[in-house]
Amino acid sequence: MSGINPGVFIAVSQIRVTFSDDIGNTKLITGTGFWLQRELDVFFVTNRHNIDARLKLGSDTKYRSVSLEIQLRQKLNNGNWTKDTSFEQVDPPGTDLWMHEFADVAIIRNPIFPKKDQSFGHSVFTTEELATQEFLSQSLNPMDAASFIGFPGKDGKKWYDEDWNLPIARTVHLASWPKIPFNNSAIPTQHAALVSGLSFAGSSGSPVISHEKGFKVSGGLKGGGYVPATVLGLMSGHWWNEEPNEGMFFHSGLSYFTQSTAIWELLECFK
Repeated sequence: MSGINPGVFIAVSQIRVTFSDDIGNTKLITGTGFWLQRELDVFFVTNRHNIDARLKLGSDTKYRSVSLEIQLRQKLNNGNWTKDTSFEQVDPPGTDLWMHEFADVAIIRNPIFPKKDQSFGHSVFTTEELATQEFLSQSLNPMDAASFIGFPGKDGKKWYDEDWNLPIARTVHLASWPKIPFNNSAIPTQHAALVSGLSFAGSSGSPVISHEKGFKVSGGLKGGGYVPATVLGLMSGHWWNEEPNEGMFFHSGLSYFTQSTAIWELLECFK
């Protein structure tokens, strides 16, 4: 058992970002993000490279993001979610948007959707479910299991549910020591951690959630070593094999995510 409530799928949203250059050329990218609540504020968390064209396309690019859309879902008066979804324009896209200077994470506080139907929305994670540095250092170990939830695809083909537009979950195992940030010349950003698992295009921004472990002990007895499922950060990239190949076997089997410590640092900007 993972200990992860499947309802968190509704707290994960697909995003579409349009980049444009000075002469009108455009690029459209899709990715993933998730919703995080702290008291009265709701934050949308995604990768910086999903929004910042310089990190996505290179520091010398002339492209800039001109449009950000987030997919929302209809909720009925009885509290049930439906299969109806809609991409809604964030207006303006720069309002209360903060990007980490050194890590691949960006957050938007209370994004405004001027054309949104009031019946459309999302679920949330809470900051109580977001791993602290203490949790990463004391409660996790290499080889622990985790899952990431997102909207992968390749060459324009969707790998997630096309009827309900729901994300899919994939299991990984921690490959680096969580209490020590993973550093490698192939990863240009900080606060990284390595996992053994298959992340693909579109997965960027997926929440990475550790599986529960240990046993809950009741009756006043000590022991069990129970650790609840916790959001560790967001998926950020992957490595390919050295020699090009077709299909999924081009993937090395190693991916990396940006740890929650970078999210906590950005949340400090909103106090």
